[in-house]
Amino acid sequence: MRVKQVHGNSVRVLKRGEVSAAAHEQRPDGDAIVSNEPGLALAVMVADCTPILIVDPERGAAAAVHAGWRGTCARIAPAAVEAMQREFGSDPAGMIVAIGPSVGPEDYEVGESLIDDFLAAGHAKADVERWFIAMSPRPHLDLWAANRDQLIAAGLRPETIYLCGLSTVSHPDIFDSYRVAGEHAGRMAGIIVVPGRRTGE
Repeated sequence: MRVKQVHGNSVRVLKRGEVSAAAHEQRPDGDAIVSNEPGLALAVMVADCTPILIVDPERGAAAAVHAGWRGTCARIAPAAVEAMQREFGSDPAGMIVAIGPSVGPEDYEVGESLIDDFLAAGHAKADVERWFIAMSPRPHLDLWAANRDQLIAAGLRPETIYLCGLSTVSHPDIFDSYRVAGEHAGRMAGIIVVPGRRTGE
């Protein structure tokens, strides 16, 4: 199941038993999809943006998140965590996260205006200074650190957040990269399958 990715912080919730009806709908706008439908595959498409896959094995719920700089600025990963808490009773401390390959901090040169965007969105100055690396001629953005920090702030344990650490730009022979190939770039899917229900549910 997928959403129509719009580089924001909208989360699509698909509860158990709603899959049949949702399959006939046009994909809704959003950058994350969460569900507790056992066996359902959730996916996001990326080509430099960060795929974030979240699972709550205790409650039988999962999320697939698409986090580019706009989504990261808008806190899309914490929004998915909050949706899982609200809809499924998930405890962030029990969640496990995989952050997949995306543009790495050494490759992600950005404009100075992005720093202002993050500050205007309410991110702490200390966080923004850590996420934006001062390099010449322009700063570089560390999407991995930004999303990891936001997930920890949302209640996840650092030791259950797993980072691939491979940059799509540095490895175009393995990964699809919009920064490398432009309009000709392919797309990769970040996919997670919702785990089965707990015994007794």
